[in-house]
Amino acid sequence: MKNYSTKILILLTFFSSALFSIITPMAKELTIALSLGSEEQIAVINSMFLVVAAFSSLIWAVLADKFQRKNLLIVATIEWSIFTLLTIFATDFYSLLLFQLLTAIGFGAALPLIFSLIVDLVASENRGRKFGVLSAVYVLGNGLGQMLSGFLIDFYAWQVPIFIISISGFFCTGLLFLLIEPERGTMDKLNRASGEIDIDLSYKIKLKDLQKIWKIKSTIGLLILNFVMFISIGAISSFFISMLKNDFMLPSSLATIFLILVFSSQVISGPLFGKLGDKKRQTDKNGRIKVVLICLIGGSSLYIIAYSLTFISTGIIVAFIFIAIIYVGAFLFGGIDPLTQATLGEINPPQIRSTIYSLNYLAYTFGRSISLLILGQLFLHFNNQYSPGYLILSIMALSCSLLLIPILKYLPKDIQKINAGEI
Repeated sequence: MKNYSTKILILLTFFSSALFSIITPMAKELTIALSLGSEEQIAVINSMFLVVAAFSSLIWAVLADKFQRKNLLIVATIEWSIFTLLTIFATDFYSLLLFQLLTAIGFGAALPLIFSLIVDLVASENRGRKFGVLSAVYVLGNGLGQMLSGFLIDFYAWQVPIFIISISGFFCTGLLFLLIEPERGTMDKLNRASGEIDIDLSYKIKLKDLQKIWKIKSTIGLLILNFVMFISIGAISSFFISMLKNDFMLPSSLATIFLILVFSSQVISGPLFGKLGDKKRQTDKNGRIKVVLICLIGGSSLYIIAYSLTFISTGIIVAFIFIAIIYVGAFLFGGIDPLTQATLGEINPPQIRSTIYSLNYLAYTFGRSISLLILGQLFLHFNNQYSPGYLILSIMALSCSLLLIPILKYLPKDIQKINAGEI
């Protein structure tokens, strides 16, 4: 029965994560249909969606301590399903914004409540694999939203992809009634009985942990790195389809195929670079971060080359060369997240990891939100062209490599302190 409940949560993660990416591939069509001033307004809506979702995730995490998590998840899922459905009745910028922000409130419940339930459903020795599955499913769900919009918009009205996602939400709500609420702390008791230390992964920030975190300089460095890095690259995948449609004049279906081709490379690179970083870590405390440095410099440099090509030509041949370079760049970027996550787990004691991962989640969420706003403004500044903005963001990403210098300095010292029990 626990296995059945886990599958329900994984399915919910898949469909709920599609909410974030459902409207950006249709930026052009929504701009025309709702008489918006520019596609930049879609970026503003998407940015505000993330901000509201991030703040609401903290509220849902607190409520999870006081109420039955299954019931909260049912309420949150039916809430985002209803307002996603109502989104199809939007007639202008403000109604679309309102429906999306109300949707974001329920969306914000997904990670804290699902993670909290998974902790009590899965034994500690299997959690790494299960949370890895959840992470992959979350990324695939974002891709689902992009694919639905990208493929269907050539044949149907903009409301159709949104309607499909809302129906999936109602379907998941029905399945949640079958979920068995696990007893709180069941696995914790088992771990304590066997002498293991459990890790709280509820996306909750504990104020008492902040003082300890401040003493770990490499942790502060990694949180700053993720925040600034997502300001640089957070919007790139979100508006990739819209960029190909607008700048290269590609049909939506072909642009979507290119998106799938490019960013599917990260499904391969994440485990590959993760394994490489682990191997390097065995002989060098900075091993993982050095691999991150290679991925960041290599990926951003290739992005700069690719987006510079658009100033030469946007013909179909250049488009294929562009996609090939972006593919390798995206492959390299795919190695950064698993290595920084693994490093954060290594340099922080188990008791404060919930706070660490919550802060990290907020760092890249707010970073992505700012990235969307910057891209929107650059789109307007460069006469409704995405590529110049993408080039500037790529240059910003390359400059983030400088933030790794102090991390490389302090990381070995922090690992030594952790091993010695000084933190």
